Amino acid sequence: MVMRRLGMLLKLALVLLPVAALKALAMARGWEVLEPTPLFAGLITSNVFLIGFLFNGVLVDYKESEKCPAQLAEILLSLVAELQALGWARPEAEPAAALATVAQLGQGFLGWFQGTTRADELLDRIDRLNAELAQLRHSCESPCMARLLQELAALRGLLLRMETIRSIPFVPTVYWLSATSTTLLCAGLVLTHMEDWVEIFFYLGSIAFLMVFILLMIWDLDNPFGHGEFSSCENISLAPLERTLPRITHPRDHEG
Repeated sequence: MVMRRLGMLLKLALVLLPVAALKALAMARGWEVLEPTPLFAGLITSNVFLIGFLFNGVLVDYKESEKCPAQLAEILLSLVAELQALGWARPEAEPAAALATVAQLGQGFLGWFQGTTRADELLDRIDRLNAELAQLRHSCESPCMARLLQELAALRGLLLRMETIRSIPFVPTVYWLSATSTTLLCAGLVLTHMEDWVEIFFYLGSIAFLMVFILLMIWDLDNPFGHGEFSSCENISLAPLERTLPRITHPRDHEG
């Protein structure tokens, strides 16, 4: 995680260093043709508004995504518990195949977070589990089968929701507007006349740093499931799923 945060700072430096170099060139060549005016403050305000709109929208999805690993663990554990209870009550049902598929789903979801398993593969495993549950209908009472199918539907819906959050950015047009506004703001800071290095360091450094850094952070937050991407550092915690994975992949065997 520390290396990923350092990577974020490296990306920030790669953006800000050219801005600082252009400012030094503008001072040397006399290209500082703009004067500080209230209109420039208006440009900063509009950029802050766009970034705030992005941040609020992305944060909603991020907060929802934080619950996903725990919800996944809960659903998978419920499937394991129901199948184990069926095996104890009806030994002839033989739910071992379904339990093995649930264990593969647990590992598969962890792989999905880490970028090694595709959503289509998980959907195929869910369909396989559905077929295995169908084979248990004659040995399973209707309320128990209904609970199993409900958990399976919840698992499928959660996967589709997570895949949507990962693959679809939040309002791409606003991203383009915010990036364009930040670029114009940095260009204005480069071309604005400043008296001394203290002003240059404070206004150019602080404003450009904050705007670019917040924009990069929002882009990172927009995909809270970027565990498989080295450049992504603000990802949700997988601890709830990782802690319960041994119970899912190696459930205890008891005789009824």
